[in-house]
Amino acid sequence: MDPEVFNITTNHTPNVTAEAIARPVNETETENRELVELNHVRVQDRSIRVHDVSNSTAVLEAPDHADESFPDGGLRSWLVVFGSFFLLMGSYGLMNTVGVMQSYIEAHQLSTYSTTAVGWIFSVFIFVTLLLGVFVGPLFDSHGPKLLVYAGSAITVLSLFLFAECTKYWQFFLCFGILGGIGAALVSTVAMSCVPHWFHVRAGMAMGTALAGSGLGGVVFPFMLRAGFSNLGFKWTIRILAIVVGACCGLGSFMVRTRLPKTFSKAVINLKCFKDMRFTWLSAGAWCLELEFFSLMGIYPTFIIAQGFSADTSIYLLVILNVSSLFGRLIAGRLGDRYGRLNTLMTIIVVGILCIFSILYPFSHSLPALYTFSCLYGLASGSFISLAPVCIRQVSDVKEIGLRFGTCYSLVSFATLISIPIAGEILGKVGSKALVLWIGAVLVWTLGLFIMARWTCQEYRWKWLMKV
Repeated sequence: MDPEVFNITTNHTPNVTAEAIARPVNETETENRELVELNHVRVQDRSIRVHDVSNSTAVLEAPDHADESFPDGGLRSWLVVFGSFFLLMGSYGLMNTVGVMQSYIEAHQLSTYSTTAVGWIFSVFIFVTLLLGVFVGPLFDSHGPKLLVYAGSAITVLSLFLFAECTKYWQFFLCFGILGGIGAALVSTVAMSCVPHWFHVRAGMAMGTALAGSGLGGVVFPFMLRAGFSNLGFKWTIRILAIVVGACCGLGSFMVRTRLPKTFSKAVINLKCFKDMRFTWLSAGAWCLELEFFSLMGIYPTFIIAQGFSADTSIYLLVILNVSSLFGRLIAGRLGDRYGRLNTLMTIIVVGILCIFSILYPFSHSLPALYTFSCLYGLASGSFISLAPVCIRQVSDVKEIGLRFGTCYSLVSFATLISIPIAGEILGKVGSKALVLWIGAVLVWTLGLFIMARWTCQEYRWKWLMKV
């Protein structure tokens, strides 16, 4: 893999003296060549050292090459963003709905199984979706998005139609957990990989807008399921869901497109990525972030019911959380572009930690407190989930975005695999207070990992004013 290139800019302008003007031509040309070579220094695992400059604010930009220009706007670029929006609504939107599905199936078809056992079905769905990214990423880099997204859309719709006919545990596991995960992997990896081909300076805003599709799915789908389960029954509700998801994926598949030349990779996992310590710390942070996020999202309706509230209340609270998450994804990208994506991510994680320990832990039996928590934590969680992949893109060569996303999120998938079963086991065996402490502790650890990532981006010299 090509090493990364970092451009460091400040508002400092050197003075030109008469002595410099009077230098011989040959000496000046030599210094110019040295300056060009310095500006193109290639770094394996650390950024260029930032020197202290009085009255200046250092800015850490994403790696880029001189011959790469990004539209950062325009009709074609935004069509790609909205295409990714619909694809993520049909794939990640289902991830944000698994809590509703789990609570219903656990009370009906699989009522003889424990919360942990039922949770494995949906954990495997998320796990397969992210794990297969390691294979889909290089295929995207070498073959483009069209065939992948067509196949993924068809598989996703087929899995939901089969899911509607399931009655036994192994049927749910295979049809939704395995087959549905394969389809969602194809669709979501294409959606996540297309946007960085068109945006650089405004990458945070563009990626946040695309990821808002998953938040919208988390708002629309739970209401569809709630109304359908009570009026149409399980089978027809899931069939209608399959039709809506198919429409979203079909619409998105016509909009997404790549821009940069295709690249061919012999390996589906490139461990050399981890020579870049920025990527290593960011991947570790993303691992813990997804563990915390899906531990809460996957078990949230069950958690609400365990506090003595109704199933309808649990769905309302989940929808409010997803609505707030939708706005969080839209806002975070813009803030990240202005103040630094990693800076914004760390700040929002602090907000999430405060919400967990100051609202959810002491007031989990209070309905007003739960509504407040759903609003504030949804805003925070949507923000840090949308910013994490943008931070990965920021330290990645644009021609290897698909490969790096795949490598990172194949590891992250193992966090999602164990997230819901661990949360279900803690809730069932120890209680709701212990579950909240577990989720909060994971988020605190995540903050520490992203602090290390920021420190690494500054070559282990902390700069408060650096835009990272």
